[in-house]
Amino acid sequence: MDENTLKGLRDARMKAIEEADALIQLAETENRGLSADENEKVTAYLAEAERIKGELEAASRAQTARAAIEEAKRASVPEVARSVADPAEQRAAAPRVPQIQVQENEGRAYRKGDGLAAILSARMRYDAHLHHNAVRDTERLYGTGSPQVRALQQSSFTAGGALIPENFVGAEFIEALRAESAFRRAGPRQVTLTNGSFTTPRLTGSTSVGYIGTEGDNLTTSEPTFGELKLVEKKVGVIVPFSNDLRRNAALDAIRVVTEDLVRTVAIDEDTQCFNGSGLVGLPKGIYTWIPAAQKANQTGTSLANVRTDVRKMKNGLDSANVPYVRRAFFMHSRTMNYLGWDLVDGNSNFAFPSLQSAAGASLGGDPVFRDNVLSITGGAGSNESQIFYVEMSECYLAESMDMEVEIFNNAAYSQSGTVRAGINRDESVIRLIRKWDFGMRHTASAFIIEAVTLGA
Repeated sequence: MDENTLKGLRDARMKAIEEADALIQLAETENRGLSADENEKVTAYLAEAERIKGELEAASRAQTARAAIEEAKRASVPEVARSVADPAEQRAAAPRVPQIQVQENEGRAYRKGDGLAAILSARMRYDAHLHHNAVRDTERLYGTGSPQVRALQQSSFTAGGALIPENFVGAEFIEALRAESAFRRAGPRQVTLTNGSFTTPRLTGSTSVGYIGTEGDNLTTSEPTFGELKLVEKKVGVIVPFSNDLRRNAALDAIRVVTEDLVRTVAIDEDTQCFNGSGLVGLPKGIYTWIPAAQKANQTGTSLANVRTDVRKMKNGLDSANVPYVRRAFFMHSRTMNYLGWDLVDGNSNFAFPSLQSAAGASLGGDPVFRDNVLSITGGAGSNESQIFYVEMSECYLAESMDMEVEIFNNAAYSQSGTVRAGINRDESVIRLIRKWDFGMRHTASAFIIEAVTLGA
């Protein structure tokens, strides 16, 4: 459109708006609303103004496109002397463009557990009333909206420590714990304790069928019997000492060390309780305590034939009890696993179980094998006995509360291996983590244990 046409459209639009405005002002002056006729006119004027606006916008786009076309026509393009048919020659002839690679600092790259690490770091350096300062400094260090900042924003600082938000317990701590805990990696059912407990029904007796011998005889009735598995939270405190130097210079890598120690300590305790927890007051009940005596047997011997007998015994123990075959796994100490993988050979000096030579991806009889050194090798009369567990993991329930509290105790005394250590003398403080969880088995025949294992002793 030429400039005169555009000016006419702009004038027409302004006139329509002014006509609508005049009608509204008249009604306001007379202290009344718009009549039906006036309302219809106002609506028509505004519609006309909107229509003209669309025409003007379309004209503006056309002018912009025309200007771009004219600019393209004026641009000079150098002529190509010859055509290079070979793609390799084309790449060689093309001017090299400098390549810039941006790599994130390894120390700043986010890892699972860094949200928890940020909470620990902030709580080490800031008192409860300075929570806002901790959030501000974390934003400056990691950026607004980072997982570390979200963890702090959703946490509540207490006089002694910090209440960890539920979503970070699941996404940060539990995920980090899975990497450390052999039992978790094997795939137990993980459920949440609601109001401190979890209950699931279980079938304790199956139905049976009956045949009718003579017409008119009554069919034998049969009813299944049910029980229930009820897990109740067990409260545990995990203590990890740390140097007060971390308060003075709480670098990310240093805090990661503390977080990893915290997670590793929890994992060791959790695996220990899942396997051999006594179930006494306040303690989880482990597999050894859940299963009956019929699901336990002593090691047959140390020869290859003996080992094969014990493996068959474990498998038959579950198969004979009609335990579902979903996620079965072996657990053994590294001493046992290394003996089976590297020392035990057949008559031709071939390794009997070469698949056990690698801790990652090890298997026995088609089932995964997990190395877990929480299984003692100092048991029995000779102080050299261990255990091998064979477990159907889908029958194991690991229940935990999503409530978790981390507390900081400045210069506190703590016990380590029976020795009391004074934090004030050692320039150390203590982190205490409080968590609640429990363990149970839906059916008690879902595991078999070989005891008095001296393989590799």
